Amino acid sequence: MTNTHCSEFKKSSEFIHKWLGKQAATGEESITDWLLFTLSDFPQSKLKYIKFTRKQEGCTTGADWEWWVIGNKFSIGMRIQAKKIIEGEDKGNYKRLAYENKHGRQIEKLIQDAKANNFIPFYALYCAPTKTQKVICPKSAKKQGVFIASAQVLFDSYIKNGKTKVEADDILSKSKPLHCMACCLIHEGKPSVLSFYEYIKFYYNKDSDTEELGKYETNNIPPYVTRFLESGHFKTQEYKESFKDELKEFNSLVVLDLRDE
Repeated sequence: MTNTHCSEFKKSSEFIHKWLGKQAATGEESITDWLLFTLSDFPQSKLKYIKFTRKQEGCTTGADWEWWVIGNKFSIGMRIQAKKIIEGEDKGNYKRLAYENKHGRQIEKLIQDAKANNFIPFYALYCAPTKTQKVICPKSAKKQGVFIASAQVLFDSYIKNGKTKVEADDILSKSKPLHCMACCLIHEGKPSVLSFYEYIKFYYNKDSDTEELGKYETNNIPPYVTRFLESGHFKTQEYKESFKDELKEFNSLVVLDLRDE
């Protein structure tokens, strides 16, 4: 993984900022599909992405996609829920975060199921801030449209103690722009699974969901991830049928393969 990923992550986030600025009604699923496909489709990309049939409303994981970062010595898995955040819609933003289905609050299911299965729970926040956005690092984010936030921090800040205002600039200040995952100086120009993990620990280690990040390191990659990484004779429909039970609870699988880094 090289700085090519940094520039592509940043360009994609900037495009989503522009997209939402002009078409605020664009849905989360459309944004997610475009983002993941774009990040997997440029030359030299080490990110692989596959889209499944839209999950049922009763999803028990609370996740839109599962994201694996694969390394030579260990790997990490993340569960991601996507939400659109809109400036000036404090009540609407709260409703989005507090969304419930028949299994309960989506954000609580995301946190509980992720931890029970050794995943780190995150939110991907889609927004088009009209001013330079303060985030959880010394630098601000200018014209970025995708931000990553700890699910636990969002729960503790906006859900745990009852209904409250969810202002766009406040919730985004608890996040990091997506492209920082690839561009951060902690990678020293060439991200690896170790530097990726150090990035997460450095910026999210103060959060109760990541204070014991070492427990998320694993050498037990699920068979559906291993099979997805195999090259040559991969047949999409056969794959989906073989792992339909494992894949039914989220829309997409994303794998960043850094085993050679």
